[in-house]
Amino acid sequence: MAVDFKELKREDCRTVARRLGLELNRQDKARCFLHAGDKNPSLQVYADGWKCFGCGEHGDAVDLISKYLSISNVEAVEWMKKEFNIQEPPRKQDYGQAEREHIYPGGQVKKVIYRRADGSKYACWLHMEGGTWQKGRGTAPHSLYIAGELAGAVFICEGEKDAETLHKLGYNAASGADGAGHGKWRPEYTEQLKGLPVCIFQDNDKIGKDYAQETAAALHGVASSVQVLDLSQVWPKAPEKGDISDLIAQFGPEKSCDMIAQLISTTPQWEPPPPEVDPLFSLFKSLEDFPEEEAKWLIPGWIPAGQISVIAADGGIGKTTLWCHLIAALSNGITCILDPPGYNREPMKIMFLTTEDSVRKKLRKKLRLAGANMKNIITPDFVGDRSGMLHKLKFGSEELERVLRHFRPALCVFDPIQGFTPPHVNMGSRNEMRDCTAQLITIGEDINTTALIVCHTNKRKGASGRDRIADSADIWDIARSVLMAGFTEELGIRYLSNEKNNYAQLQETILFSIDSNEQIHKEGTSWRRDREYVMGAEQARSSPVREDCKAFIIKTLHEAGGAMSTADLDKLATAAGYSFTAVKRAKQDLKKGGSVKYFHTGGNAARVWHIQALVEPENGGFEELPDDTETPFDNALPSDLSKVV
Repeated sequence: MAVDFKELKREDCRTVARRLGLELNRQDKARCFLHAGDKNPSLQVYADGWKCFGCGEHGDAVDLISKYLSISNVEAVEWMKKEFNIQEPPRKQDYGQAEREHIYPGGQVKKVIYRRADGSKYACWLHMEGGTWQKGRGTAPHSLYIAGELAGAVFICEGEKDAETLHKLGYNAASGADGAGHGKWRPEYTEQLKGLPVCIFQDNDKIGKDYAQETAAALHGVASSVQVLDLSQVWPKAPEKGDISDLIAQFGPEKSCDMIAQLISTTPQWEPPPPEVDPLFSLFKSLEDFPEEEAKWLIPGWIPAGQISVIAADGGIGKTTLWCHLIAALSNGITCILDPPGYNREPMKIMFLTTEDSVRKKLRKKLRLAGANMKNIITPDFVGDRSGMLHKLKFGSEELERVLRHFRPALCVFDPIQGFTPPHVNMGSRNEMRDCTAQLITIGEDINTTALIVCHTNKRKGASGRDRIADSADIWDIARSVLMAGFTEELGIRYLSNEKNNYAQLQETILFSIDSNEQIHKEGTSWRRDREYVMGAEQARSSPVREDCKAFIIKTLHEAGGAMSTADLDKLATAAGYSFTAVKRAKQDLKKGGSVKYFHTGGNAARVWHIQALVEPENGGFEELPDDTETPFDNALPSDLSKVV
């Protein structure tokens, strides 16, 4: 017998890969040859196939050869036969014996049915040419095989033998030339039956039923009438693939004629089935059918329920402390700094997913101090994940959807965005980010789960709005609400600005501070936005005011005996009219230039940072203090410090 193509495709892919020259590691992985830059092996080879988890390409042994060598599948099979010395046995010429023949009237063609020794059958077409039968159909047109004549009611069967069997009972019968199957009923057959009543016998199997329906559809509106006769209606125990010849053999001519007559009298005229409604179309409806709904809020005016919101800030602002404050309030049913006075809420189930901070070492304590209800907060235990399942929790993943639909949290925090963006997604691509985050919108609106995504901001000069979000500015477009946090010019005071709000007016900027226990305190409100604060900081970095501030710092340190605590210096500078940002930048410049140095006292338990001048002010001399010199600040306490420099 010939080489089985299917068997070749099932050849062990690992053996084939090594024969091709792919370097497989102990895990049967190799660097993918289909995409550039595959530094870490992403092509996994199995016994029965292969897949690249980088580019998504996959296949069997033949596909691997074809793609690696850039050849066709047929050429790949020949390569396998040669490489593995696969010999194709010689074919045996077994034509068998002619069993019957059917002459197609008017066409000068006939079909001869042969039966091989193994019981299989095949057909051979012959045509009349020069007074003798020649191989093939020649130029004969396609036509029905007709047993009887095309007059009165015509019964359509699957094969010529069935048509002849019916004709012996007095019926005009016909069949197609190629048996049953999709596309085997030809337009020429339909034309031959124009204006005639037609009854179609369907064989008792799926192929037969489908073929009967396809034939009826072709004849509808062309034949004068069409009926599809189902033998199982009068023969409930009809065998699989049972046909009209089987019925006649089972019940005899007389009873069979009665059964056929019963079928004809009880079978309605065939009508085309109603068109299938595309499920996509069912999702569209008139605007009149849409109810008007007010936006629902997780935090009134700030974070809409069931949608995506974003909180973004520079490093060191306290993003984690901020979202911990929010989820603590939501989990325990208490107010947060964003709530209107006297606002009440029910405790909610909250989930957070973070790839940056340890739950055990940091976040649990932070949430406890913030007043969170621990029972209402869920987070994955990465320590207990031996199989790596938690690393599959990415935007758009089936794992993330399973988790959210199972726990149904009111809020899920993702910190940071990079930790949950699939590795194959280009964060700078609008379409790719929309595709992978669309899942959160669908789930959110379905189970009312709000997503809060934590992002970093970039420090590019002049950046504002959506351009302030680092890595993926398009998350701005996807989010329904965007919050930005940063430092004000006032010492220790931060801001939280509502930069985008699709369902309400922009809210007043919240001013807040974070104390030594990492607790958040509301310090007031402002109508200044993130851009104004950022521009103020940029001006402070480049303004001549900073030079004046530097001179003020040196002069103040000199007047204080050469050194003072940074907290006291900051208070004096801000009292003199310098902004917190200007003071901060001035101190940085002085330190870089070698004009001042920092030191601390009080030991590890209560460190107090001091700043010491190393240069003279312009109006007087100054002697540098040795490091071991006692100062009035050696025993100072940090109780009044709100900023560590």
